[in-house]
Amino acid sequence: MEKTRRSDPYIKDQIYDICTRFKNRAGGTDSEQNCQHHFANQLAAWSDSVTEEKFTLHPGAFMGCIIPSSLLTILAVLLYWVGAGIGAQFFTILGFVCTSAAILLFVLEFALYYRFTDRLYPAATSINVFARRKPSGETKRRIIFGGHADAAFEMTYSLHPSEKSGIRVFIAAIIGEIYIWCISVAALIQAANVGHVTLSGAWLVLGVIALIPVPAFISCLFFINWTEIVDGANDNLSGSLVAMCVLKEMEETGVRLENTEVCCLITGSEEEGLRGSKAFAKKHKHDFDDVETIFIALDTLREVNQLQVYTRGINGTQKNSEYVANLLRAAGKNCGIAMKDAGIYPGATDAEAFSREGLLSCGMCGVDHMPQTYYHTRFDTPDNICEECLDLSLDICMEAARLYDEQVK
Repeated sequence: MEKTRRSDPYIKDQIYDICTRFKNRAGGTDSEQNCQHHFANQLAAWSDSVTEEKFTLHPGAFMGCIIPSSLLTILAVLLYWVGAGIGAQFFTILGFVCTSAAILLFVLEFALYYRFTDRLYPAATSINVFARRKPSGETKRRIIFGGHADAAFEMTYSLHPSEKSGIRVFIAAIIGEIYIWCISVAALIQAANVGHVTLSGAWLVLGVIALIPVPAFISCLFFINWTEIVDGANDNLSGSLVAMCVLKEMEETGVRLENTEVCCLITGSEEEGLRGSKAFAKKHKHDFDDVETIFIALDTLREVNQLQVYTRGINGTQKNSEYVANLLRAAGKNCGIAMKDAGIYPGATDAEAFSREGLLSCGMCGVDHMPQTYYHTRFDTPDNICEECLDLSLDICMEAARLYDEQVK
């Protein structure tokens, strides 16, 4: 399959058009749904079938958990001082409950991406778009390229990446939360043995130290700017349009792979904790039992020197397919780039939702893990994309499809 450049202007023009026509594409919004309708109409010209599937989610549950987790920890510190100050065991117990709930909420919802608090938030509707392009012969394999249509709320501290303020706030809050839980456990044990904790000696020192991370918890309350939804030109119109253009290139060059069905999946509400890919993978995992199926998640294709293979995600807790990773590495090598493994990083791609359901999946991204000004901020605009990275990413995807079909015995 020869490299082509027919999609270069299309990708750039579409990013500008979508950022103008479908602004504020947060998960579950009308704007996100309208963008998905637009994608479906585009894909229909290059595919044999296109489906739009609605699913229900609860926006705000994922990133929103930072606020109650921070407030509960601040309350735990206050309860420690009150309980020790007046010698009341009840407040010591309540402080332990608060800090335990804060950690449980943060770990399950934010760190592990489980839908732990969804029912506490209003429901909304989002859409997944799935397009198929059949092979010229018998279908013996299936490869799915994917991106997500929704855009993120702004991360306040990513506006100042040179100061690494967001990372410092987060690390301080995590360490502080663990420390406060530890002293709450110690205070609970002490209270159970002698009846109460008093503000004297070591307990006073421990209480003073517990005050140190409070500014970090307060800062976490402003970690997300809930009034600003970014354009999402890089995250993730870049990945979505590259995934779509695999089908576009094949249609416009008259190519059909011999035994591999080539598909495109544009998920909704990825920024809400992979809600779209989770819904799709869970619903369709047995539909793909007919032939070997692999999924490649494309996300934030912004920096050529940061193009990497994502073999592990969800904050390092979910392993992706090494088999798919090897395919991407081989495709990258054939396109002139040696893609390394991303290693453990904060966050996730849609690939992990598939991996959790036992499907072969891996991610490919081109983003610096040290947050840049374009990442989840108002500067993620059409003027801030990298056409070279988009072009190379498309070449890698086309080559990966070719290699995958070539491996059919």
